[in-house]
Amino acid sequence: MQAIEKSIEFDENGNSHIHLGINFSMKKAKVVLLFEDDEISEKEWLQVATKGGAFDFLNDPVEDIYTMEDGIPYEKKKNEI
Repeated sequence: MQAIEKSIEFDENGNSHIHLGINFSMKKAKVVLLFEDDEISEKEWLQVATKGGAFDFLNDPVEDIYTMEDGIPYEKKKNEI
């Protein structure tokens, strides 16, 4: 299966035509649409989540149930990034 990238624009009714040329006549294709700028980035989402108050409960001292002495220290393996 081959992949081609082609930017398209939609009209006011949400319609678009893709003109690929005669070499593509009578062929079938799968189409994947990737929309730009419609969704917030992961960085923006994290900023909103941290400033929105949803995680404020973590600042409560009652949530501090672990200390540095708890658990087993993690040791990075030689080939780990």
